[in-house]
Amino acid sequence: MAPAIRSSIPGLYRLDAPALAERRPIPALAGAAGIKVDWQPLNSLDTADIARWRDLVRRALEPNVFLEPAFARAAAAHLPGLDIGVLLVRAGVRLLGFLPGHVEGLAHGRPVATFRAWTHPFAPLSTPLVDREAAANVVAALLEALPKLPGSPRLALFPLIDEQGPVASLLAERLRRSGRTAYRLDPHLRAALVCGEDHPLRDVAPKKLKELRRQRRRLAEAGALTRDTITAAGAIGAAVADYLAVEAHGWKKRSGSAAVLDASSTRFLTEAVAGLAAEGKARIDLLKLGAAIAATITLISGNRAWFWKTAYDEDFARYSPGVQLALDLSEALGQDPNLALVDSCAVADHPMIDHLWGGRLAVADWLVPLGGRGSFMAGIAAERMRRAIVSPLKALRARLLH
Repeated sequence: MAPAIRSSIPGLYRLDAPALAERRPIPALAGAAGIKVDWQPLNSLDTADIARWRDLVRRALEPNVFLEPAFARAAAAHLPGLDIGVLLVRAGVRLLGFLPGHVEGLAHGRPVATFRAWTHPFAPLSTPLVDREAAANVVAALLEALPKLPGSPRLALFPLIDEQGPVASLLAERLRRSGRTAYRLDPHLRAALVCGEDHPLRDVAPKKLKELRRQRRRLAEAGALTRDTITAAGAIGAAVADYLAVEAHGWKKRSGSAAVLDASSTRFLTEAVAGLAAEGKARIDLLKLGAAIAATITLISGNRAWFWKTAYDEDFARYSPGVQLALDLSEALGQDPNLALVDSCAVADHPMIDHLWGGRLAVADWLVPLGGRGSFMAGIAAERMRRAIVSPLKALRARLLH
């Protein structure tokens, strides 16, 4: 790993290069009998580790599809970025907690060594996987293990965490008990569909819905208008290709954000969706007028779904084909008895989905102290300054990728 050189200010480090993930057992944890924590590279997990990881997904207190093996391993294999390590909380051979990330320093604009929970432009959620039956002990073990990682981080950053979720609640409670609190950055609300309550389209303004119905009738006059839902693993590859083709005919191609323009992104998207579909956790919906003119990719984990990707053919923009398909999907998902919530994955005040779904998720980045107050305050100041520079670019990128 790169050397961490202590500065003259307590808690501040210069990291000459990214702190690489290296296999390391974390020293014994106080008050957590029977629990052990290991830190190792994500790409070093063997077949047995991955099987235990999948089992943890089924027992997770709070689902996070972006940390499922099929999705996360595809991202690690194909997307550019740092060497990702993972904190594995175990009781014997049973995996109880899973938190991937990396340590950042000055090379990433952070004067205080910081563990950053893993997110990327395709994964807008950092909530770790935590066994529901041992959740409090797992959260405590993670917080105690973090400052013992290579690079000795003094802060932990959890980007895009659901503030009302049970994992965030446990994290906040554990910090409170030790006299600490997380510093919230960029808090915002993003649209969500609450399933099983009244009609899924109850939040759409009647005038808006009437106009969309009129547009749909006009669209149907142009030919045989159909909607296909693809979930079978054997057919999902062709459906991904249809999605990419639609994306390439829209504004994402003009903006340079279409996945088809980037070979690595295309391989990642295809592999991740196919892997999840093999487990019954992905669906692609296509609105067709002969060929597909709108497409969506929805991912599923536990009782939650993610409206992950959407695209439409701009040649048909006057009929709002993307919104038409979103309406269809809202009805299908909103009435699914296996789902409680659909996360839009959208930025705040999204011009399309905010007008369709009335539910909201409270999302923020949490900066968590792992060391003394001095390093925490220095980290807050540095992070606020850093975001003042990069946040406008990040917001634009997030809009483009959805």
